[in-house]
Amino acid sequence: MGERALGWGLRLLGIALFIGPFIAAFAAHNWDLQAAVMPSQAERDEVKERLTGVFAEEFSGDILENQGPPTIDLMTNQVSVTVKFTSPFNLDVKITDISGGFSCEQHGDVLLAYVQMVEQEVDLPANGTATFSLVGTLTPGGNQHIVDVHGGSPPGVTPTDVSFELEFYGVTVRVENMFWG
Repeated sequence: MGERALGWGLRLLGIALFIGPFIAAFAAHNWDLQAAVMPSQAERDEVKERLTGVFAEEFSGDILENQGPPTIDLMTNQVSVTVKFTSPFNLDVKITDISGGFSCEQHGDVLLAYVQMVEQEVDLPANGTATFSLVGTLTPGGNQHIVDVHGGSPPGVTPTDVSFELEFYGVTVRVENMFWG
């Protein structure tokens, strides 16, 4: 009989140790399931403020670099370029979107193309680099500029008006209208 009681006692103790923390969490939040499971608005705002502070510094032009000249097809107006993104962050980041324009390096006021990231997402290690492709379409003025001024050869390009979306620690941050120079 003593062994049976001990067996039941240990089972009940295991159940209590498993369920106890859940009950304590609900009790600490006035038995409100949503408050116990989800962070409060103040906590979410605090995380957002800290992450936004990461972007308070200005980015230099060497964060996003072309890896060779762009591939340009003047017949289809398609453009593609491989770029390297160098992380200014001390934490792992996932790039979920990059889009923007490319201007002629020699004639900065001429917008050649609009491009966007091909990959669905790219992992960027802390203070590391990631290489990926951007594809897009030449603007009518960009096509004409390449033909008239550069004789149909791809000119050097500079990223302009770049927007990107990063995700880290489950929070997505979108930075828009970045100018590089």
